[in-house]
Amino acid sequence: MYQYWYIKRSLQPYLSPFEKRNDGSLSKKDFDKIRKYYGLAVTGILGESLCVLRGKGMTSKERHTSTFQASITGLIDDYFDEYGMTKERMQSFYMNPDTYNAQNDAEQLGLILLKESFKYHPDTNSLVKLMHEVNQAQADSLLQEKGNLTTQQLKNLTLFKGGSSFLYFRSAFHHQITDKEKEALYLLGGITQFSNDIFDVYKDREAAVQTLLTSTRSIREVRLYYNQLIQEFKSKLEGLPYKNVSKRKFFMQYSLMVFSRCFVCLDQLESLEKTTDGAFQLHHYKREELICDMEKIGNLWKSLVYAVTI
Repeated sequence: MYQYWYIKRSLQPYLSPFEKRNDGSLSKKDFDKIRKYYGLAVTGILGESLCVLRGKGMTSKERHTSTFQASITGLIDDYFDEYGMTKERMQSFYMNPDTYNAQNDAEQLGLILLKESFKYHPDTNSLVKLMHEVNQAQADSLLQEKGNLTTQQLKNLTLFKGGSSFLYFRSAFHHQITDKEKEALYLLGGITQFSNDIFDVYKDREAAVQTLLTSTRSIREVRLYYNQLIQEFKSKLEGLPYKNVSKRKFFMQYSLMVFSRCFVCLDQLESLEKTTDGAFQLHHYKREELICDMEKIGNLWKSLVYAVTI
């Protein structure tokens, strides 16, 4: 994969000094998230899919911006989740990176990556508004730790978290974006956040984080809502001013890499309800029952079947 090579060549020089001098605020997991998850998934999946949709390959400047935007995502999550970052301090972080007083290596690395993400950005004025939205979503997500959100509040927050992030990531690409595309990508971002929550049900249970998955008593209801969002996105995608063949390819890529896998995971979770009187009782299940192994041949096959039938 070209993106993997690009990370090694362009991102690694920024990471290496911090791996050598680490003050304890950065772990191997943090660097792995940058290289193997966010750096690959955001640019290699979302970014490449956007290029398929528009019918034009990714430029070097777009790849640079997208990769560095992606690289700070996991770090910012940790700032809020582990280091007590506030919305006000985070605003100073991205609005005034040259004067911001970093508290540790994690913040110092984040500042360096952030400034690199600005280097070739096509519209820094609109970028500020997008970053405000992402910042607000991060702050709002802390409410999930209190565990008293309603189902509707969880739905809204899930869409806001994912949607604001996707519009931020889309800003790295220089082709014009319409209001209809903003609506479609906002929804796709929300679905992607929802998808992460489906696979993270065990992790969120252990961390006492409230999501639609940790709160439900019916996986069937979750499945119906998840499918409803996908069909709504499909409809919005069809209305975008791109070639039909490009839109079909875009949807199929997400079906293969995201949607279909989640339906396989939901199958596994729904089967657990049968062992607890027909209701999803999260705290009754073991770790291995809640984690869906997508490397199993059976699960891979089910995923392929779902991908062509969604």
